[in-house]
Amino acid sequence: MSSQERTEGENYLYAVLNLPPTASQGEIRERYRALSITFHPDKQHDLRLKETAAEKFLEIQKAYEVLSDPFLREVYDVLGAEGLNRQWPTELRSKDSEEIKAVLKHWKIDHSNEVLEKLLQPRGGAICSVNASSLFARGDEYDGESRNFGNRLSNIKVTGFGVRHGVMKALGPKTVVGITAEARPGSRDVLAARGTLTGALRHQFSPRLVLELTAAFLNPHIITAKTTYSDNENAVSVQTNFIPAVWYLFPPVTTVSFARRLFRNSLTQGSVTWTYAPELPGGNLEFNLYSPREFDFMSQDDHVEAMEEATFGGPGSTSGLAAGVRTWSFGLTLAGLNSCIKAEFLLFFHELSLRLKARAEVGLRNIAYIVSAKWVGHRSAFGTGVGLSTKGVILRFQLTYFEQKWTLPITLTPDYDLNVALYTVVIPSAALAIGYQFFLKPRRRAQRARYFEDARRALNDEKSELKRQIESTTLLLQDVARRHMDAERSRAGLIILEATYGPSPDNEATDLDVDVTVPLQSLVHNGQLYISSRTPKSGIPGFLDPAPEAPKSLRIRYLFGNRTHYAEISDSSPVVLPLKDHLVM
Repeated sequence: MSSQERTEGENYLYAVLNLPPTASQGEIRERYRALSITFHPDKQHDLRLKETAAEKFLEIQKAYEVLSDPFLREVYDVLGAEGLNRQWPTELRSKDSEEIKAVLKHWKIDHSNEVLEKLLQPRGGAICSVNASSLFARGDEYDGESRNFGNRLSNIKVTGFGVRHGVMKALGPKTVVGITAEARPGSRDVLAARGTLTGALRHQFSPRLVLELTAAFLNPHIITAKTTYSDNENAVSVQTNFIPAVWYLFPPVTTVSFARRLFRNSLTQGSVTWTYAPELPGGNLEFNLYSPREFDFMSQDDHVEAMEEATFGGPGSTSGLAAGVRTWSFGLTLAGLNSCIKAEFLLFFHELSLRLKARAEVGLRNIAYIVSAKWVGHRSAFGTGVGLSTKGVILRFQLTYFEQKWTLPITLTPDYDLNVALYTVVIPSAALAIGYQFFLKPRRRAQRARYFEDARRALNDEKSELKRQIESTTLLLQDVARRHMDAERSRAGLIILEATYGPSPDNEATDLDVDVTVPLQSLVHNGQLYISSRTPKSGIPGFLDPAPEAPKSLRIRYLFGNRTHYAEISDSSPVVLPLKDHLVM
């Protein structure tokens, strides 16, 4: 794979023609003709320039073939370059635009599900419950001999142990079966103590309709059926649990849930759930509000798009705390004496793969607070949390490795003890802060320094194929740029004096600017220059992305009306010249 292919991203073909995704067919045709003349190999006599021109000419041809075909353009807009590699039914071309988009979106969901199914592996887990309340018990609860630390330590006991293992197998692109075994010897739950063996079936009838069935192979043979229907805005699910042999004696426990995206330009979602059980004649009614929002302090924009990737491919920020997702959720449960209100706040830092969560629940019978932290790696994860409720204070550790999960809940006290909970939170938090300051943060700095050092080495490598292409492309554009600038000088129009493109300057990102004066001069037309914010600048002829994934800006010094202007424009903003705000006083 070439360097150019690696940096090809969303709307890349539009960038090749320097057009926004909203461009008309007439604009695409006009730009294609102009660029084809500039980069036609037959117009070049220098062998080195001829080779570069041929590569650019083929790239322009590909962009035009896709964007000038209404159907292929729809495929590219929805699925990107991946959709162009698939053979689509000929009858799909005869449908209108909305029908084509719907089919493509459904295929995208199906394809994502197929990828996830291929990644399924056997999953296992073990849980070991420990009662360490003797360490924090008051002195008057023990006799004199039992008050020393050694005796308190010896009174720590394992109160429960359980294992769980499951295997999933895809029978086809839409059907998955699995089997799970679980046992908790000594548990108060009779079924869990004896062990359970459960089979599962999941079938996706369509991108919107899914059926899930689970059945217990051991007595009592509990069967669970769940159906979910979802589209881009709504989701409805119905779940029922029953025992076939005595269904007429014990009506099935049934849950009905409805969720909806509340605002078009936001991911805020509301849901209502009703659960019926024989012991609750009126059932349980739950209302929930869920609102995730991305933050990115490395750029000037506050992104609202859904998160598709959880890791950064570039250098990221020095702190590791610059980008992530913050989520608020609120809930209300109406269930008689078990009624309660809930609130939760979650922070997820992408660069550190760190999740921090705080949750509070206040009800008629119980008050609970939970604080937790979880680090997620490529194949492993580690989490810890502290819960305080009327049932006591519980410290929980969880380790995951290759889909195998180990959980260790430790009961510190069976009482509602705020002091114990506070110490349990403060001490690990202080350790986390120290670890971040003296380990994680220096590690982030070293990673950024290595990233930019590698980028400088690649940029300055005289044998770099990409650098050779950029230099050759600049030579090809010189005649066009000179003609455009001569025309602009004759009428005191837009004259590009100097332009550079590279990472936003900081201590590590130095000496990475690329001279793009000639490419920008060639784009000036009738005293104006426009580059859409929705197209990657790395695809514009003569541009080079010196540090993929790092925040970059375009710095331009130009004349308009024989007056000096200067602009520094981030990657996420459109390039619009000239503007009065750019005038240097």
